[in-house]
Amino acid sequence: MRTIILFIALTIMASGCEILEVEPTDKIAGDKAINDLDGLKAAVNGSYDQLQSVGFAEDGIIFGDLPADNWIHVGSKKEYRQVDNNEILPSNGYIEGIWASCYDGINRINNIFAQVDNLEDTPESILNDYKGQSYFIRAINYFTLVKYFGGVPLRLKPTETASNEELFKPAATRVDTYKQIIADLKKADSLLPDEKINPSFANKYAAKALMARAYLYLSQYEAHWQQAANMADAVLQSGYFQLAEGENYRDLYDEEVSTNEVIFQVDFYNDDDQNAIADWVRHDGRLEVEAWETKAKENSIYHEYDEGDHRRDAAVYENGGAFYCNKYEDTGNGKDNVIILRLAEMYLIKAEALNEIGYESDGPAFEALNTLRERAGVSIYYSFDLSSQEAFREAVLKERRLELAFEGHRFFDLVRAGKPAEIMGENTTLARSEWLFPIPQSELDTNEEMTQNGIY
Repeated sequence: MRTIILFIALTIMASGCEILEVEPTDKIAGDKAINDLDGLKAAVNGSYDQLQSVGFAEDGIIFGDLPADNWIHVGSKKEYRQVDNNEILPSNGYIEGIWASCYDGINRINNIFAQVDNLEDTPESILNDYKGQSYFIRAINYFTLVKYFGGVPLRLKPTETASNEELFKPAATRVDTYKQIIADLKKADSLLPDEKINPSFANKYAAKALMARAYLYLSQYEAHWQQAANMADAVLQSGYFQLAEGENYRDLYDEEVSTNEVIFQVDFYNDDDQNAIADWVRHDGRLEVEAWETKAKENSIYHEYDEGDHRRDAAVYENGGAFYCNKYEDTGNGKDNVIILRLAEMYLIKAEALNEIGYESDGPAFEALNTLRERAGVSIYYSFDLSSQEAFREAVLKERRLELAFEGHRFFDLVRAGKPAEIMGENTTLARSEWLFPIPQSELDTNEEMTQNGIY
């Protein structure tokens, strides 16, 4: 019975889209064995395929904005309504989907690490590249888990049996989970070549960029502001990336246009891999969410942009008196890529981290923030506009909202800033659970060492 429960817990995808399976077996199946370089390449590509799952690239993105003030639920999915209301049940299938998808990806990577060193006659540089990509993919899955659920079980070896030893694993602390993420990213950074490659595959600077974000989030608990600033600056100074021109800001979200701003993205590029995110967010799709701040529809993020801000129309559009997300538009073919890391965020991380280290009038933090303001075509900030550390902190928070709208950041930014209650209310399950999503009931049923978050 426990084997069946584990199978369900790891493979459930409530959206009805393609299921990515992780079968509990007593050994690695023969068709998953990595015997040569072709097998290794196929295994790593399969790990990228996991990132295209609904749990990671659709719900995992939407739920980063839906509990906050960028989206409201208007459709028929009761699971989305729970997230919008901040009243989420542990049985919510879409939350289970995020959990299952991430551990599916982690297990795929762990299977690679269990076998990759057995390959003979493979150049070390090629092995290092694939190992580096694998460390990055494991890190990005753990990052998704920790930001939604807090500390989680750190599974660093493949799940090969349904034994109690493998199933029953307690959650690590949030700090230890972030430190494992950073450890994986340091390995990725050391192994990946120092060159820019296709942004649909992990590269050295994707590892540095995600490390900058991880240090930023870890700084809620232990100050690592300087490390966050350093990693962001390393990406900014690499010479491989540049911001999309302001007038061409929309190119970032156009599948037919390539820009040098994207550091890492999930690429949907063939008929087998479709992304339904546009269908959920646009008026001409199935439509589950609209771009309003509250259900009263008195204000939209659209109204937060300055007139003439190049980002506004790229992010939000109006139709029939309602506002909708404009960053994903392919309702017909599902080819919208999902941007995970881009250069603009590195400027924001650098600005935030330097300000937390110490406010400096018109210093490098101002320069980093104003780089994005100039690109957007709006007025820049001076010290008389932002005359204190707190004022600068508020400006960064707003700039992150405008720049990174609908890319899965807003809810977590409010939590990091200690402001979720004033935006989302105090009397909800999320509020009473330290703004953590519930551990899925399937995990609690399977893992006797796992405990539920907060009051769920």
